[in-house]
Amino acid sequence: MPAKRGHPEGGDTAGVVGPFGKTAAQEDAHSATAGESSARRTRLNEAYTTYEQVHLATVGLRRGRATAAAVHECASRALATVKAGGEANNSAVRQAAVLLARQVCAYPEADTGGIVGGLVQTLGTAAPATRSEIYGALERIHECKGIFSAGGSAAVPDPTMRQLDAAVRRDLNHAQHHLRCAALAVLALVWMRTSTDDGRGAGLFDVVCRYTADSHPKVRQTALATLARHHTVGARLAVDTYDDCVVATKDDYEQVRLAAVELVWMVGTAYPDHPVVIHKHGTSDTIRLLDDAFVKICDMVNDCSVVVRQRACAMLGRFTNVDAKFLSQTFSKQVMSNLRRFAARAPRGYAGRNRGVRTGGGGGRAAIPTPEGDADVESDEFRLLDSGAAGAFVHGLEDEYQEVRDAAIESITELCAASADFSAKAVDFLVDMFNDSSDRVRACAIHALTSIGDRALIQITEEQLSIALSAMKDSSSRVRAGIYRFLSVATLARAEWIERLVAGFRANLERYAHDDQHAIYATLRMLGQNHSHIVSIAFARSLLGISEHYLSREARIDDAVYAGNVILLMNTKPPSRAAIAAALPDYVSTHLPYLRDKYPGCLPADIADSVPPRLGFVKQMLSRPQPDLSIAQLTLADSQRHVDGAFAAIVSALEQAAGGTGDDTAGVATLLARRARELEALCTGDPAPDRTEPDERHLAVAHYARLVGHILDTQTAAAAAAAAPMLPSPQRPRQLDLAARVMRGAYELAGRTAGLDAACKHALSGAQAFAHAAWLAAHDLAAYDRRLADKMVRELLRRMRGAATHCAGQRLSEPARRLEEAWLAVPSSRKDGDDDRSADPGGIRSDSPLLDFERELAAFVAGFRPMPFMPPGLCRRARARIASQVQTAAPASQQQQQQHYRQPTEYNHVFPLRLSLSAAVGWVSRRGLLGVAVSLPAQQTVFLAPPMECVRPRQPMHWAVEWSDVAVSLPLGSGESTAVRVSVVLRLPAHAPWSDALVVRGAAVPPTHSAADYFRRQADPALRFVCVDIADGGCAVGVNPVHVAPPASAHTRV
Repeated sequence: MPAKRGHPEGGDTAGVVGPFGKTAAQEDAHSATAGESSARRTRLNEAYTTYEQVHLATVGLRRGRATAAAVHECASRALATVKAGGEANNSAVRQAAVLLARQVCAYPEADTGGIVGGLVQTLGTAAPATRSEIYGALERIHECKGIFSAGGSAAVPDPTMRQLDAAVRRDLNHAQHHLRCAALAVLALVWMRTSTDDGRGAGLFDVVCRYTADSHPKVRQTALATLARHHTVGARLAVDTYDDCVVATKDDYEQVRLAAVELVWMVGTAYPDHPVVIHKHGTSDTIRLLDDAFVKICDMVNDCSVVVRQRACAMLGRFTNVDAKFLSQTFSKQVMSNLRRFAARAPRGYAGRNRGVRTGGGGGRAAIPTPEGDADVESDEFRLLDSGAAGAFVHGLEDEYQEVRDAAIESITELCAASADFSAKAVDFLVDMFNDSSDRVRACAIHALTSIGDRALIQITEEQLSIALSAMKDSSSRVRAGIYRFLSVATLARAEWIERLVAGFRANLERYAHDDQHAIYATLRMLGQNHSHIVSIAFARSLLGISEHYLSREARIDDAVYAGNVILLMNTKPPSRAAIAAALPDYVSTHLPYLRDKYPGCLPADIADSVPPRLGFVKQMLSRPQPDLSIAQLTLADSQRHVDGAFAAIVSALEQAAGGTGDDTAGVATLLARRARELEALCTGDPAPDRTEPDERHLAVAHYARLVGHILDTQTAAAAAAAAPMLPSPQRPRQLDLAARVMRGAYELAGRTAGLDAACKHALSGAQAFAHAAWLAAHDLAAYDRRLADKMVRELLRRMRGAATHCAGQRLSEPARRLEEAWLAVPSSRKDGDDDRSADPGGIRSDSPLLDFERELAAFVAGFRPMPFMPPGLCRRARARIASQVQTAAPASQQQQQQHYRQPTEYNHVFPLRLSLSAAVGWVSRRGLLGVAVSLPAQQTVFLAPPMECVRPRQPMHWAVEWSDVAVSLPLGSGESTAVRVSVVLRLPAHAPWSDALVVRGAAVPPTHSAADYFRRQADPALRFVCVDIADGGCAVGVNPVHVAPPASAHTRV
């Protein structure tokens, strides 16, 4: 056996001192460390040799193994791989190494400047494919770190920028198009730096413009996209770019034309008044650049590509302040006279090539065939726009693809907002789109007409009325509703047309009574308001079928057609309405109270003033406030209207509370509570047969409104307690109770509502922080042990800092900082070397630092503003429906089941009560959140976790709970029958376990508690969860305690 180093006999050498003053063990460790350092340095300079090595390093970074050493090693080896030369078969390895270097730059530990400098240095020797990859990596690194931004923390130094500039200019002339594209993209970023540093931006801009005429389409597209990108970031394009963009609109490739259309609009809007000279036939005229750009894009509506046509139609709507004559030309395929100019021509003889195309006699002119007819080639005029640009919107509306037609309609809608004359011309074309084959196009045209009519009423012709009546027969309820809205903003010139329209409404009332009744009545109401000058007494008699000379039979009050006719007549202006009511039979006026109550909002508020004086009782009935209808009697439209009104009122009150604009805090809280009750009653009441499922978003907003009301009440209670510091007792329980309501409501809303976005969750986190602070403010911290008080305050600060990390919770960061500083300034009553606790044993001295902390805490409670809360439309509310809970198996027949449930269950208090639970749970993400709560007669609640095998999935986020052995130990009763309530709950993890367990109960910390009690209670598993009931109260089970006597034995017999 060889002897160990340092001892000739091979003994233990751990303590032997070597020649350098170190023991053998220390020398071995030093040697091992030196060896590892040398190996690491060697590995850092070693390049990757295979693609698999680069791939493994990339995967390692993505999987979270991104330590500082790993990032440094990956960056060094990636740069070494890129700089290494080699054969062409290693090009894929070098490209992968470039991608790895780009990924490494995303980590904060990486040396971005060194990596970028190394990549730029390899541009002179790397292969074209690798250089193209390096340019793409530099572009992505700039998006992440802003390396080309002047003055940035990771900005590339000037020598590296000059080296990159030279490499980019060299690669712009390379034969491979993909390298030219990559160089152009990086040139745009270099332009951002050089244009601010040395004024060379204009020269680089000219370089980019030259490549808009490159031989390869991808390069031309990249050049145009580069110009467009710099326009979007604020760079001012040169007006000379316009000519290159116009040429690019005629390119053979679709993607180039798409980029050119965008750039033509950008230059046109950047220089709207720049003069453009048009030369034709030796004559010139001048128009604005904005108008010329509009004409050029109009010409692109006839492009062969559907994508280009759609983009061109969409771009037309972005123009503003276009000359009216060019806007009008978009609806005419023939060039109008105001866009033609006189051109003097010299007289010509008959000799020459035009001899064969003469038309007519000796005075005829030469003509050539065109799609619009024979064009006069010797005309004394020329046009300011090409024939293809004329009628751009006509071509767009007649396109075979619905995407193009949709884009044309949307652009027409945008342009109508700026020109009344253009709106008048667009109505006829938009009405024709009612006959389109696509539902979406028809709905888009209806929306456009409605938008026009909202600004000014639309005068429609008889032909347009016929088209609208035909569209009213559409099978789509969405299209029919749009037609009704359009007719609400339309005016008719003759009474006969109104009768035709009313006949169409009558047919739809018979065909779609349940779906369209409310919309038709709303349209008739607007027709009456807009046609008071046409609706006369004779028209009213004709509409109701009443003779002027003979008595007529009273109409049925429940006739829907008759009700619609009365709504039309009674919505005219007051003078006309009073005259019509006086001329009609009295039964029409006596029906008004019933119609007003059955169809709210369809009759004017001052309808009582139009009733004839002889019908005083009717006028008295109409003067009373409209009674509220029960929810079960509301139709779908009525219910939706009530819900929308209550929802809008709640949103307005929430904005007022969040902004702190109102001084009446108690009034806002009362309004929120009342509106929340109304909205919940409308959404959760017993629906009518034609009602649909309630909107879960409305329920969530109503819940949050009630929560904000509790917050405002808490602030009022805290302000009252601060105003009367000598009488804190009446306010402290009130403040604790309100804080408990806020905390429970926030937990319930966050736990029961699935699909809340980040902003809503942040708002609820802020509400929980407020409840925690209000609960702590209700305590007298001077009466508690310092360590216990410190734990109480630390939990609040931890919660506030957690909420402040989000974007929506930034308003909590500053209060949290001030509270922490104030609490750190509070000294303990016990100083070093002072064991006298007789005055205040273990407590906190009531000096000014503690008062400062309490003032900061009270200021946070008083100044807290609820955050906005608007959940998305796809949120769902967790619910549980309990099917049965019995002790034994239920009888077979339904009658026996009812008798069984009505009878109390007998049990012996010595043994646990055995219950069977069956429930269907919906919209709960995980089965581990489910629990069962059993409320005992002594106002105690026991929470049980069902076994996993008893919770089976039915569909995503829906579960079936089948627990046949729920053991509940009941306390010893007095022998009277009682009941226990079983419910399904969500067991939500508590954010602050010890404090939340007290806050949700509204309980204060006893002054006798110490820090040991805090740690002991915190270890209780029951405090780690907050249970939220999702079964809406659960179901009660009647129980009857019985006394079970022991069996008699032989020794006890008489």
